[in-house]
Amino acid sequence: MRWTKADTTQYIPEKQYIDTVIIPLIPFDPGNDQHMVKQAFQRELNQVFTNLIEKEYKGRIFLAPDYYYLEGSQADEKERINRWIHKFKEQPFHHVFLFTFDSKWKKYEGELEGHVLWVPGMGSGDIQSTETQSFVREQAHQISDLIQAYW
Repeated sequence: MRWTKADTTQYIPEKQYIDTVIIPLIPFDPGNDQHMVKQAFQRELNQVFTNLIEKEYKGRIFLAPDYYYLEGSQADEKERINRWIHKFKEQPFHHVFLFTFDSKWKKYEGELEGHVLWVPGMGSGDIQSTETQSFVREQAHQISDLIQAYW
């Protein structure tokens, strides 16, 4: 289920069965031209990953809206992301996963109320290429196994 009117309308009466939420963490730095292209690609890649996982577990996983933060501001974002997590746990989601390609979040995982699912991302590429699609499928399978381990 996704953050859409149709899915949230379906979610509300069925919420006791949907116990897991994935929050995509998306860095951006509009002041750095070199990082913009890489971050835009990683945002697209993040969407492909999280949509694939949500589709596989539709009815068990809720895909939250993307959480955007300025690159390098993880220490400042801990409180804000924990407020997001707290609000999702009120629904009640029992499992909260933060999906990211930014390895810096692993440093703060102990201070977060959710589990960081970090995947080493690709720096650039074509989202439609065979290589990228193969990478996504392989990594999504591993992330899927990790999520199941928490259930």
